[in-house]
Amino acid sequence: MPRGGIEETQWLSFLEVVQGVQLQQVPDRLGWTLDSSDSFSVSSVKYALNSGLVPSGDRGTRWNNWVPIKLNILVWRIQLSSIPTRERLSIRGVMVPSIMCPGCMVKAETIEHIFAGCCDLRDIWGRVAIWWGLSLPLQISVQSIINWLEGVNLSRGQRKAFDAIIITSFWCLWNFCNSTIFGMVLPKKSVIFDDVVEKSFFLDF
Repeated sequence: MPRGGIEETQWLSFLEVVQGVQLQQVPDRLGWTLDSSDSFSVSSVKYALNSGLVPSGDRGTRWNNWVPIKLNILVWRIQLSSIPTRERLSIRGVMVPSIMCPGCMVKAETIEHIFAGCCDLRDIWGRVAIWWGLSLPLQISVQSIINWLEGVNLSRGQRKAFDAIIITSFWCLWNFCNSTIFGMVLPKKSVIFDDVVEKSFFLDF
């Protein structure tokens, strides 16, 4: 036991703290400080993201539990302009053989071009509109497609299903571009929509 001066004072203070602790016969658990209930939940994480406790840009996140989480994350990253397109890789100093879109080879592969501007790929949104009997947004852009759900007259369940279709379409377009660059066999543009339909029904990702 320490003796004299500051050490003795510190020791006495320590004893006072320890004597005030009451142990209980309950299992240990982890606390979650981002929620007032001290319990972890997905909703508390979403609240933390949207309230600015965790940086997430200037837009709220929208998650759809009818599709795999990786699809939700892709759309979230698209909104944050943080997916590795050829143009972004080139700006960061990464050597790429070309910054041109692998779909049309006419314009640079940017986020806006891949998902909304490419003349060879944007037809997917028209086919989705025909499939659901809906009108396309007046101006086709990444953000207008993401917000497409807000302007449609559908029931609650239909809205969630349509949102899942939009998210799946983003995934299929991104997967097509990656397969064009890295795949062993050149994918066909004509099957992108069929891929959206198949994945939407069978969740085959």
